[in-house]
Amino acid sequence: MSARPKVFSIPPSAPFLPTLAAALLDGKLIPGFAPRGDPLALASATVYLPTRRAVRAFGEALLAALGTEATLLPRIVPLGDADEDALAFAEAGAQPERPAPISITERRLVLASLVQRFAEAKRESGEASIASSPAASLQLADALARLFDDMTIAGASFDALDDAGFVPAEHDQHWQDSLTFLKLVRPAWESYLIARSLVDPTVWRDRLLARERERLKLANGPTVAAGSTGTIPAVGELIAAIVRLPHGAVVLPGLDQNLDDVSFELIEGSDTEDPSSGHPQFGLKRLINRIGIARTEVATLGTPVAEAREKLLSEAFRPAATTDMWQQNTRFAAAQALDEVSVIEAADLREEALAIAVALRETLEQPGAQAALITPDRALARRVAAELRRWDVAVDDSAGVALADSAVGRFARLALTAAAEHLAPIPLLALLRHPLFIRRKDLRAVDALEIAVLRGPRPARGADGLLRALGEAHEQKHFGQS
Repeated sequence: MSARPKVFSIPPSAPFLPTLAAALLDGKLIPGFAPRGDPLALASATVYLPTRRAVRAFGEALLAALGTEATLLPRIVPLGDADEDALAFAEAGAQPERPAPISITERRLVLASLVQRFAEAKRESGEASIASSPAASLQLADALARLFDDMTIAGASFDALDDAGFVPAEHDQHWQDSLTFLKLVRPAWESYLIARSLVDPTVWRDRLLARERERLKLANGPTVAAGSTGTIPAVGELIAAIVRLPHGAVVLPGLDQNLDDVSFELIEGSDTEDPSSGHPQFGLKRLINRIGIARTEVATLGTPVAEAREKLLSEAFRPAATTDMWQQNTRFAAAQALDEVSVIEAADLREEALAIAVALRETLEQPGAQAALITPDRALARRVAAELRRWDVAVDDSAGVALADSAVGRFARLALTAAAEHLAPIPLLALLRHPLFIRRKDLRAVDALEIAVLRGPRPARGADGLLRALGEAHEQKHFGQS
């Protein structure tokens, strides 16, 4: 085993995957392993990345770094999607093990039925129930599934619920109802899983990661884990195992090397809470502590593109206990840190989307330039994509497209709306004009129907009313020769 763990970090303003690809190929990660120009050597490596999207992008980054259109890629494994791909960690030719992970849909429906059963028991006893409809049962089932996942990730046992009744019943009856429900539903849920030889997806993922840790003890090939903060304990344990391999290395995403040591030690968070609720560096701090190294032992790969901006952000996220140091640390060139940062004041939502779309479109006029929209607002992202489509600019949405927002999903929603509103003119026309319903060259027939029947007095409800209106329009020759 190497005397010093091979842990690196790529600055936040440096392009992560291209920097990682260049470092892997040039032998900066693992001593003695520089596979540039040796496709067979590159194929012997294993690289763990957070998501499937990162896996695809890293393959492209390797091709770009090699300057070729084809090569033998290393084994690239998505850590975040391990629960969806049971064979990602399996030995060649191995068969899937039982118990298997339960599907998200099956889990949701089964938990909803348990919620509904509990709600019916409450109603029979004359007590009020919060699950008053199937929709409410599904919402509670989703919340229950998230609770199960959180407790699995945190390593918390449901046996601890027996000691959780610390709120007096006369003070919070809702808490007692929730506690009673959890004590009833958990055994029923576990019995269902055992009977079907299934497990929760988070349990399945943790078992896969544990199997992979055991497999790595016998692995001799170059192994790299990159881009993960180890927020999930099982992933953190896998990363800690990789860094101690003779040919293992870990690359962290944007470890803050600008913050002073005292402030870095004051970064707080919780193993059981979402790290987004604490300091952005909490997950990375916990990971290097798990590995057993100091922050000063983490080497830096690549060159920051905006070093002044990194320092400004580091100061902005300084722990509250040391914010008095702002008086002495913020005298660096703040103007330089905010150089080329613009603020757009939009009058409305459409103007906001249009301004962003124009900025993205201008990138196409600059050879080699790249641009990305980063926003948690899914409605804004859809509006910007729609504006870009007006100029025949297709964009890649990393969040994907929900089924309900796809062409097929919109068509299904239009059909359901038209049926629910008994073929009212507006939803009916929206359905008839959808590309999946009619060809563009046949839109004249829809135009004629709209002019002759759907404008003016509304036809009677349903298909019968629409047919009568069509007959009357035909008798009055409103359709002409069309």
